[in-house]
Amino acid sequence: MLAATGRLIIQACEEAGRTLRLLVAALLYIRVIHRSHKQLVRQLDHAGFGSIVVLSLVAGLTGMILAMQMGTELERYGALDSLGAIIGATFCREMGPIWAAIIVLARVGSSMAAELGTMVVNEEVEALKIMSIDPVRYLAMPRIVALIIAMPLLTTMADVVGIAGGAFVSHSLYGLPYDKFILSAQSLLTSTDFFSGLFKSMVFAAIIGAVACDRGLHTKGGAEGVGKATTVSVMLNVLFVLVGDYMLTAIIQFLTRAEII
Repeated sequence: MLAATGRLIIQACEEAGRTLRLLVAALLYIRVIHRSHKQLVRQLDHAGFGSIVVLSLVAGLTGMILAMQMGTELERYGALDSLGAIIGATFCREMGPIWAAIIVLARVGSSMAAELGTMVVNEEVEALKIMSIDPVRYLAMPRIVALIIAMPLLTTMADVVGIAGGAFVSHSLYGLPYDKFILSAQSLLTSTDFFSGLFKSMVFAAIIGAVACDRGLHTKGGAEGVGKATTVSVMLNVLFVLVGDYMLTAIIQFLTRAEII
């Protein structure tokens, strides 16, 4: 039992180190990104524009549900005017980046792992190596950079749509004017809340891209291996995004209390 546990821990550390090396190598290749501009544009379209509809629907419904749930309790205590501040802070600090990350890792990250895994199984990656083309530069770097560019934009959209959904329900169910809702949100939110959410989304994008590309490029076992790589990619991305969110939130709160930011 101890030996098996040790092997799992060692394997996990090796895979984490391998993924980190891939991320660093991909970011170092940004200096030659002009050589992969077609790949970058294609990945931006897939990661960004392709996720807008689903993310808007999820964020809007989340904002409406939050307003419905909290509005009842706040109305009971006569604090309905603070509903905008609560929903605005919730989305800008946490829900916006998290929902954007969840949608992207489920839709785009899994697709990346499956696509690269299929290329490995069909020996297309080996063909690139034979032609002296680095798979990290040609395949991984455009995907990771596209996610890092698209995620802050998707997060901003999720914030706006979620707050708008909360304002709509607050006005429809509780008669709270739109201007009071917005003023309440503005009274609590600061630039740190908004930009910290964007920074989180960029970190989440790097995590999702690195894990998906690493799992795809190290696929083994044919079609079954592709399915396994895709499943493991989604599972690890969910775990690492939540762990990363906890760590980033703790760091941001520490810096805020120390008045560094």
